[in-house]
Amino acid sequence: MSRADPYRVTVIGLAVLTVVMFAYPCLRIDAEFEIDYNEGWNAFLQGLAVSGVSPYSGGGALFFNNYPPLSFYLVGLLGLAVGDPVLAGRLLSVLAMGVIAVSAGVVTRANGGSRPDAGLAAATCCAMFCAFATDYVGVDDPQLLAQGLLCAGFALYVSGRPTPARMAAVALLFALGLLTKHNVLVLPLVVTVHALWRAPAAGRWTFLTVGLTLIAIATATIAMLFGADFFRLLLAPRIYDATRGFLLTMEVLGRIQAPLAIAGLYLLLARDGAIGGMVAAYLAGSLLLGIGFSGGAGVDINIFFDAMIASAMGIGLTATWLRSRQGLPRSAPAMLAVLANIGVLLLTPQVLGRMVVEALGDYAERETLFRADVDYLGQIPGPAVCESMLLCLRAGKEITIDPYNVLQASLTGRLPPEYLEGMLRRHAFAIVQISSMREHPLDEAKGLQVIPPRFVNFSDGVFDELARSYTVDRVGLTGRFHRPKPP
Repeated sequence: MSRADPYRVTVIGLAVLTVVMFAYPCLRIDAEFEIDYNEGWNAFLQGLAVSGVSPYSGGGALFFNNYPPLSFYLVGLLGLAVGDPVLAGRLLSVLAMGVIAVSAGVVTRANGGSRPDAGLAAATCCAMFCAFATDYVGVDDPQLLAQGLLCAGFALYVSGRPTPARMAAVALLFALGLLTKHNVLVLPLVVTVHALWRAPAAGRWTFLTVGLTLIAIATATIAMLFGADFFRLLLAPRIYDATRGFLLTMEVLGRIQAPLAIAGLYLLLARDGAIGGMVAAYLAGSLLLGIGFSGGAGVDINIFFDAMIASAMGIGLTATWLRSRQGLPRSAPAMLAVLANIGVLLLTPQVLGRMVVEALGDYAERETLFRADVDYLGQIPGPAVCESMLLCLRAGKEITIDPYNVLQASLTGRLPPEYLEGMLRRHAFAIVQISSMREHPLDEAKGLQVIPPRFVNFSDGVFDELARSYTVDRVGLTGRFHRPKPP
């Protein structure tokens, strides 16, 4: 290709834009305040793990952990090295995002794609995450870490001959990914089926042997270290709401509709080789999994991350195929690149605007306000309930309540329905910090029902009991601080 080739110029432009957007989660990586609700929850469990306490029972009877154990120990150990588990988790998340994007490019190259094709796949992948899932990139959460391990395994699988050594490495990466997060089953399943069907005998048996051995070792180790607590919490039921699932699915698919439609049509119609078949299966399986689980309580856009990654891989494969067609305009690949990223491009002003606003002082102001909340909370003696668990950690408060999972345990019969309300009635807590809304909010001025929040961490009964037994003592960056009313 010549330097003036419109496709190359377009891909370079998209890559530059992606780097600019990716800079945002990198620059905020040392933020004192929480970027996502899960950060404090993960940091607490990471602290337990490296202190030798079980992350499945060490939090007490009102703290529930239904994640696999690897991330707590991995991030916790790195946290000891860098001085903070939250910073360690954010660093690994940023690194994992890079691995995911590069893996999309490697898959494209393995299917015969050019460097611009691979660059398009990588840029499309990273840009979607930075535009549509900003609060998951560079966050102390195991989701991207797990995805990065699995994508690295897939890229390794498709980029060379399936020798025993390569297949053993793929099995190891898949095992590490599944021990980090358990909702990433599709890609290992696709590769396993393909390996059983198409891999040479030596590679196939190595993959199976190493994989089954790792499963056995992991199961035995988990059973020995954590006992029944792990399996009980991992399989604990949650509320499922089909309406919520439909709305979440429509929201996410609306955001990624351009790359999803382009990659889906190509993968459905072209059927271009073994890699194309695996990416097609990956995309279809991830959509089915995402739609099926989208109604689960606590599920967010992360359940569709596999679909986003598969779509980006599919865009790279589509570009490779399109450039091989005769008689098409020279600008056709460039038009494909723009069309695949049209959603990202339309959202770019909002993403860049957010960066500018924070650079002009919003970031510094939030740091100051968060430190003020930490100082205030640290001066209050006695037990606390923190919806922002990172706030409690920074203030040196013991965390004994996991609000979201306590609510789920109450709704599914694992705790008495009004357990937390009873504790509030008895003034069991010296302070309660809440930032969220009621599940069924009411605009009292107009007498109208307000649209409920997506995530509910406290029942309406908790808000009612707070109004009866507590009074708001402070309103800060992290929400409202309630203190017990005098007898």
